Amino acid sequence: MKYYYYRIAPAIAVLCFSLIMMASATAQTFSDDFQDGKIYLKFKDTESITYTVDEDNNVAISSVPVISRLASEYNITGLSRPFYINNDAKLLRTLMLEIADYQLIEQIIEKLKKDPALEYAEKVPLDKVSYLPNDSLYRLYNGPQNWNWHLELIQAELAWDITTGNPDVLVGIVDNAVWADHPDLAGKIVAQRDVIYGINSSNPPGTGDPGEWSHGTHVAGLVGGASDNNIGVASIGFNVNLIAVKAANNSTPRSISGGYQGIQWAANNGADVINMSWGGSNYSQTNQNIINTISAMGVVLIAAAGNDNVSAPHYPSAFQNVISVASIDYNDAKSNFSNYSTTIDISSPGGVASPGPSGVLSTTYSSGTMGNFDSYIGTSMASPVVAGVAALVLSMNPDLTPTEVENILKTTSDDISVQNPTYNGMLGAGRVNAFAAVTSTPFEPTAAFTTPVNIIVPGTAIDFESLATGVPSTWLWNFEGATPSTSSEVNPENIFYHEPGNYDVTLSVTNQFGISTLTLTDYIQVTTSPIPYVFITISDSVPCIAQTVILSDSSLYEPNSWAWIIEPSTFEYVNGTNATSQSPEVSFLMQGHYHVTLSATNQNGTGTRVYTNAINVSGIAPPYTLDLEDGTSGYFILWDSTKSQTAVDFRAANNSMKGLHFHGDPIPTGWKGHPTTGTPEQVWTENPTFMSEAYLCGVDARTFTNVKLAFDLRQTYSLGDKYSWFRVLVNGVPVSDFEGRTNFNPLTAGADPWQRVEFDLTPFAGLIFDVTLQACNRFSDKVQGEGDNVFVDNIEIVNSVSVNAPKSNEGISVFPNPATDMINIKLDGITQNSVAEIVNTRGKVVYRAMLQEGTTLHEIATHNLVPGLYLVRVMKNGTQILSAKVVLTER
Repeated sequence: MKYYYYRIAPAIAVLCFSLIMMASATAQTFSDDFQDGKIYLKFKDTESITYTVDEDNNVAISSVPVISRLASEYNITGLSRPFYINNDAKLLRTLMLEIADYQLIEQIIEKLKKDPALEYAEKVPLDKVSYLPNDSLYRLYNGPQNWNWHLELIQAELAWDITTGNPDVLVGIVDNAVWADHPDLAGKIVAQRDVIYGINSSNPPGTGDPGEWSHGTHVAGLVGGASDNNIGVASIGFNVNLIAVKAANNSTPRSISGGYQGIQWAANNGADVINMSWGGSNYSQTNQNIINTISAMGVVLIAAAGNDNVSAPHYPSAFQNVISVASIDYNDAKSNFSNYSTTIDISSPGGVASPGPSGVLSTTYSSGTMGNFDSYIGTSMASPVVAGVAALVLSMNPDLTPTEVENILKTTSDDISVQNPTYNGMLGAGRVNAFAAVTSTPFEPTAAFTTPVNIIVPGTAIDFESLATGVPSTWLWNFEGATPSTSSEVNPENIFYHEPGNYDVTLSVTNQFGISTLTLTDYIQVTTSPIPYVFITISDSVPCIAQTVILSDSSLYEPNSWAWIIEPSTFEYVNGTNATSQSPEVSFLMQGHYHVTLSATNQNGTGTRVYTNAINVSGIAPPYTLDLEDGTSGYFILWDSTKSQTAVDFRAANNSMKGLHFHGDPIPTGWKGHPTTGTPEQVWTENPTFMSEAYLCGVDARTFTNVKLAFDLRQTYSLGDKYSWFRVLVNGVPVSDFEGRTNFNPLTAGADPWQRVEFDLTPFAGLIFDVTLQACNRFSDKVQGEGDNVFVDNIEIVNSVSVNAPKSNEGISVFPNPATDMINIKLDGITQNSVAEIVNTRGKVVYRAMLQEGTTLHEIATHNLVPGLYLVRVMKNGTQILSAKVVLTER
């Protein structure tokens, strides 16, 4: 972390819906707030449970008496145990019931509640998104430190729910330099200029201290660093774009000698807002005139108030027509370095948080432990936060004048006078509040609305949802032919239509800035002979290659025939279903997005709906390489638990920028095992809350004869080497590398060197399989010395194997091959109990049996298996000791 109190030399400026069917006395409800047809039920902790769970965590309905009884009366489509990963006793007693009779969900819940074995039954909530960016450092976890305290303080996430910024709004960053090629700025800078040397580049000169040249880059990242791009930080301006101006001589990064030329260039090249995180103590009428001219052009000018902890004027922040920004800490108290004065207009986060960090995190030209990101402190950081909020305000209404933008920022700021009793009237109107600012921006509303369906039968009640923009304050609905005929609710519910006909719907929305009215003519069609209104449900919209997906018709108005179209055609129908089934089962053969079209027909006609990109199939075909340099984990899915952390970050890179990082928790209570005598078995079975994973599903090796997995690996430990563990699993089974290592543990005190590890996965060639990189670490990174870390970089899965691959186990064989009705596994005796398994090409275990100590021959009947390629494997202590491919032929 660096402290930047930029001091300026005198005279030189320095730096789904809801539908109620009322046919007869029955009501069918589709809810916006709960998942359709899904119920959680929890068995009491004292209740003895014996239900049967398969490997996919589906529960046999017949094994649960209360559900078995309901199955004879209701259309139950599924029963599962969804929360099993943590082995939590309560979650293992929690099941999810799925029913097709959506309208009967309350009735079923009431019956479940009467069963004495159950603690409760409840509908499954439908969670809706509140905007959070996915940038890797936005959710960076490092002990108790909150790296996004400045964004939380100004309610950025709530503001982003209103607007994430308009790319047409341009913010000028006039500073010492801006590194335009920074990974989190590239693509956001639409124009750049060096006003000292007259060239179209804002980049640092390439000489001198990179930290000194990072100031402008840090400022730029705070205003408009690329957000929601899986890497780096999120900026308050989010989607707004930048104009970058270098205004320092190549030999003096702390002196902004071309600042006023820079703001003029930015203004004349399209800037809507200009940030000036620099200044000095001397007044200049010329500079005031320049400011006046640029302000008259409609440009919002924002400047840092200075870092000298004095009340003396500081320019350009003290000029008229400039918004002057002081710095506050996490608790809204004035930062101990910040200037204070009656010329201050507003305050903003730029100081310290508690607990940590000191400063705010943003982009840098210099590189540290987090790569080209670091935490800086100063009014230089407070000012661009306000500039980003101003850009969001202009994104709501680009026609506002600079005075109107300033008034919005001030009148919506939070009062911080109580936190600063000795600075009354000296810290501006208050601390900037992004959410309040955008919701109070003068912007005429635009009426828009939707309903789950608009073709209904008489006696149906439907719900309406407002999609109006502009933050309306009132809503007035008119429903022709309905009861009630009007509503002032935001989202009216239970609007009944009794008679056939086509009816208009009108919505008028108002706020203090205007009114907007929308009428949709004949929008609601009430008919006694409706065609099917098509809805579908998909059992898994993000499956792996070869995984079975169920497409279920949920259409209204009782269709009796169906026609499915899936594009592209790289799929197959399975389990006896086809394109005319009501609920076909599909297996996808290639990764990528698939479109699904359903045409459903009843006696009145055919309804059709197209679901674009409805299914996104995951998986890879070797050769596959992943260098992690783009800040994402590629096709690997990252998972961590309550006391583990997983991320792609700069700490894990091997001679590169980024890598994969697993580590533990700053408060590691609950770890089972001794730091030096703990065992792998203990770690993997007794410390599930400390585990973390990178999971790759659907490695399609059907066309390959050999496969190798390789990657760079480094481990560290804090108080003991047995606190850091790592292993690789294929289809959930641990595998050994070429040197026979299954469980990896640090060997060097503190930190191991990087090593290249390789795994022969040839036994899985010809199959589709899954790979899991699994870590279990006690302490988090750097909490105790190095911390307990696992670093992985430069992953590859290729169709080649090193000549150092181990030889097959002698004396163990599988025959006959090919086979029809019987497979034999011949062993020269095994010294302890083991397991024999048969795995199909989709990675599913279709046979499993225990092999007792001393077994020499094991017979497996295969008459119930379909012809094809299978993997036969024998495992001891969870580790594979034999694998062989066997072909089963037609009988």
